[in-house]
Amino acid sequence: MTSSDSSTSVRVVSPSGSRETSQSDPEVGSSGASSEPPSPVDARVQRDLEVMMSDHDLDTAVTEGSLAVIRARYNIPTEYGLHVPKPGQRPYSLDIPGMCISVDALEAGLRFPLHPLIEECLKWWRISPSQVAPNSWRYLVVFLGECRGAGIIPTRDLFMACFRLCKSRGSYYLTARVGFRVSGTPSSNKGWKSHYLYVSGLGWGFGLSWSAHPDRQRPPLSVRGGDRPGRPTEGYSFIFSCDQGDDRALAR
Repeated sequence: MTSSDSSTSVRVVSPSGSRETSQSDPEVGSSGASSEPPSPVDARVQRDLEVMMSDHDLDTAVTEGSLAVIRARYNIPTEYGLHVPKPGQRPYSLDIPGMCISVDALEAGLRFPLHPLIEECLKWWRISPSQVAPNSWRYLVVFLGECRGAGIIPTRDLFMACFRLCKSRGSYYLTARVGFRVSGTPSSNKGWKSHYLYVSGLGWGFGLSWSAHPDRQRPPLSVRGGDRPGRPTEGYSFIFSCDQGDDRALAR
């Protein structure tokens, strides 16, 4: 974690609407109560999060009987537990057994164990995987495939030079920066918010609590490619295509 990361206060608003707290906020005492009223920015962050949660206030369509099918179809190792939400549990709930993920994310190519770049991006963005729209997982999967094919070591800075994280009413999503083309993705993934389950593992390298905050972006970098891993040269350009079926296995 960089020095700028360590000085950033991460706020988490509970689904019950309780006052948000921050570990690094000097005005928050041991009781978790702040002596000052929330700032306009804090109020907007909480309002945005409540709106995002309301869009995901849906029962899941995943059943206990479908878990074995999901495990087999998406090659989920046995060391990861699969769980159907209990009545009243939602993707943003705090009392969940693990990471919440949409079946559409698995269909987009997300695989377990997660690729280190995916964990690093989620940690940097400070959002939960269940807040990410399915098409954005496709971009991550294909990016990893392009890097592998070009002999490029995938890094967060390089990925953020190609894509920008944006926030909509109900999710976060990625858009390609100027100079990059993305093709082959569905125009929409209707119904993905009601196809979710929980995945438990040995631990995650990112937070699972939902958040809403100003987007964290890296300044664009010059993209470099090369013919050997770790030895980039100038002049490589990415043209992303999301209809490459073989790339699904690369997001791990």
